[in-house]
Amino acid sequence: MFFKRLQKYIKYATLSSKKVTFALNFNRVLYKIQLPDNKSLRIRQMITSYVRGGEIPTVNNHDGHDILVVHRVLRTLSYAVNNPSSEIRIVDVEDCGAAYRFLLPLLAVSPCRCLLTGTPRLLQRPIKPLVNALLEIGADIQWKEEGWLINGKPLKANRMSLDARFSSQMASALVLVAPLLELKTLQLVPEQIPSLPYLQMTLACTQDYPVEIPGVTIPDTPIGAIGDWSAALFWFAHARLHPENDYSLSPLSEKSIQGDSIIYQWFKELNTSISTNGLNTIIHAEPLPKKPKMVLDVQDCLDTVPVMAALAALLPADITFQNVRNLQYKESDRLHSLAEQLSPYAEITLSDNTLRINGKGTPTDSAPHFDTHHDHRLAMAFLLFGPSAVLNDTECLRKSYPGLVESL
Repeated sequence: MFFKRLQKYIKYATLSSKKVTFALNFNRVLYKIQLPDNKSLRIRQMITSYVRGGEIPTVNNHDGHDILVVHRVLRTLSYAVNNPSSEIRIVDVEDCGAAYRFLLPLLAVSPCRCLLTGTPRLLQRPIKPLVNALLEIGADIQWKEEGWLINGKPLKANRMSLDARFSSQMASALVLVAPLLELKTLQLVPEQIPSLPYLQMTLACTQDYPVEIPGVTIPDTPIGAIGDWSAALFWFAHARLHPENDYSLSPLSEKSIQGDSIIYQWFKELNTSISTNGLNTIIHAEPLPKKPKMVLDVQDCLDTVPVMAALAALLPADITFQNVRNLQYKESDRLHSLAEQLSPYAEITLSDNTLRINGKGTPTDSAPHFDTHHDHRLAMAFLLFGPSAVLNDTECLRKSYPGLVESL
């Protein structure tokens, strides 16, 4: 009788020091997870604020490192514009691909001389189509061994064309700086580009100065800085692997302009119950009746592949990922790294643009070792292998999810 009353009148007991809530049914545990901000949205909002009014929004030490990098570069640029000199200023964006591409056009139209540089891997990532588009309208940009030497000056272009087959970030870069260019129309080649929702996010952030992009519209979904679905994916996968517990993620909204929100549908197919209460999303994984088999088109959500691939190996599940080619141009060559490092735990089939993971379900090593290649998405994926897994680097997680290891 005592325990029945206890369960009836005391639903939850909270351990605030560990941010863990225990549901007193003596069977399940409800873990409360605070998600990081959506770094893609925050970075776009920061640059938009600077371009429109020269203002740089504040940041804090809990923000992802990419956000901090963009904030630092904008402060450097602001000082250079207000204190002109012939000195070449070093703009080091480290390994931040968004800063690399988004800030190149901004530097090209700002009255200062800068060397845009970063890690060796970053300087190998595709950016030449964006450089070419700027050169066509008169920009002064030269490649040097250590990066791009940019002599900024006023540039005008009512209409531009761009080869965006490698990344939608290049199109976003031009949209973000459009008011300074007086850009009205941007023609993309081809029209179907990877990670299209991120370009739509950029257009949604810049509706005060609309740029027409044939074939691209803004979805009728809220922008809102309502958590990060890329970070939430880790916990969806973790919950699926640990169905004995439940997870409450906040803030997280079901409706999001972020492409990675597609996982909401994927995990319903993986027999996962998902409920929302305001900005809280609660995940409850039910037993899987049989080995899942899925075909996922990831052209618009490439960042989901590492975690989903690791999940497929561990469940086990048979998941085929389509349109994966551009994974090799990310912070690391994610495509071939996943194929190589997950091979002991799954049957791997890799073609030019398709990756199939047919998982075995049980790790063959008691303490598996993984090389993250200093890539935050690979680190998230390999952390799913549990506390016995050995990762050569988790510091890379500060890029987008600095609190993940602590939350685990």
